[in-house]
Amino acid sequence: MRVLIFTEGGKDNGLGHIYRCISLYDEIESRGVVVELVINTADGCMSVCKNKKVKQTNWLNEDFLDSYISSDDYCIVDSYLVDENLLEIMSEKCEKCLFIDDFSRVNYPKGIVVNPSILINTNDYPQSKERDYLLGLKYIILRNAFNNSKRLTINKEVKRVMITLGGSDIRNLTRLVIHEISTKYPKIIFDVVIGKAYENFDEIKNYDYSNIKYHLDLSAEEMKGKMLASDLVITAAGQTIFELLATETPFIPIKVAENQKKNMIGLKELRLIDDILFFDDKNFVSKLKKQFEDILMYNYRFDLFCKYHGKVDEKGTKRIIDFLMDNSKKEEKIFLRCVKFEDMEDVFRLSNENYVRRFSINCDKIDWENHKIWFSNMLNSDENIFYIVTDKAERFLGQIRYKIESNTAVVSISLDRAIIGRGVSSVLLDKSMSKLSDEIPKIKKIIAFVSKENIASKKIFEKTGYILSSDTKDMFEYIYNISKE
Repeated sequence: MRVLIFTEGGKDNGLGHIYRCISLYDEIESRGVVVELVINTADGCMSVCKNKKVKQTNWLNEDFLDSYISSDDYCIVDSYLVDENLLEIMSEKCEKCLFIDDFSRVNYPKGIVVNPSILINTNDYPQSKERDYLLGLKYIILRNAFNNSKRLTINKEVKRVMITLGGSDIRNLTRLVIHEISTKYPKIIFDVVIGKAYENFDEIKNYDYSNIKYHLDLSAEEMKGKMLASDLVITAAGQTIFELLATETPFIPIKVAENQKKNMIGLKELRLIDDILFFDDKNFVSKLKKQFEDILMYNYRFDLFCKYHGKVDEKGTKRIIDFLMDNSKKEEKIFLRCVKFEDMEDVFRLSNENYVRRFSINCDKIDWENHKIWFSNMLNSDENIFYIVTDKAERFLGQIRYKIESNTAVVSISLDRAIIGRGVSSVLLDKSMSKLSDEIPKIKKIIAFVSKENIASKKIFEKTGYILSSDTKDMFEYIYNISKE
């Protein structure tokens, strides 16, 4: 299977869609699933997708979708530009479709609808046998850097303030905020974050004051660091507010786009803000100054810090992808058994899959006659332990092999597409290791050789407890030491 993530971003509509799609991408890739971002952008903002598989194109046409989407693909759509007709085409073309929706924008076709928002009106999402809904704060999509990143305390005095008004600052507010706030508090350091899609940085940097520090195109990890170092943040009311809630950092949100309205209303209903700040309010400047004066007070910030606790956790992305990948919505009974002669053809087929050969030590296709000889030798070997992954329907779902060398075993694992991405790889590996240890107690150490290009496999072995031992030009060597009690 393959997951295609369709989205857009740039100077006119910001980078929020791309950032949260990157989070989904990372979660999917960690499960060993082939994933690709398909981004509609004409701007030079692709650096945020570094080390990702990306297709940059205007995908908003029927011909492209018809030719690019396959029947076994899973599609994720995070777009304000795509219309209902194209969504219907996508839903019909692929195996399963998931739609990210912030304000019940259209009538969605068959699939999963996710609204990761503070304020949800369930009446906006009529129940249907063809649609599943994942709604609310439980499904907030955070970038990986913001997992487990809560601050420990609130400082008595405000010494550092962060200003971040989106990936593109579509309302050109950064200059105004610097002029009205930063220049009036010379003892406070203001960290001004400049997004990749900003067009007016040359004008902004004319404010060359000693208490203003500019930071260009920060990574997620750098952004988290700046948040945690800040006593408070002035921000656009988009994706960043969820990262601030996750880090429990006091903030002043500004609505700069229509899709942020429900976020602001939700924050007010949860009593996390006193007043809604709209960028186009004629009294915007005076209201901003008043909110800034209020939040400078320690008791005010400490109260916000307490209210933020537990509002956003780091599990939203995982919950979404778990739901997408789980067709049955019930625990699948997958187990291991010893290899049998009848498995010969299934093992041959799986071993010759392109995605298996690509990451093997020998990437060449396997000859059938050679395979028969090899397989027969394996069945009769005392030096090889060979498990088959299967289920109650007796489907062939993969293989896990161990080559025994004295008190050491070398592991090899390959799984069928039917279970790749279901979060079972590390579980199956762990089960096989326990089974091996019971059957051959003398084994003290297990070695795994992993292609440097096989990021998903690397993560699976690390998750199971393997430690990187060494690396060659093309391979990592991982070791797992078995402790006997």
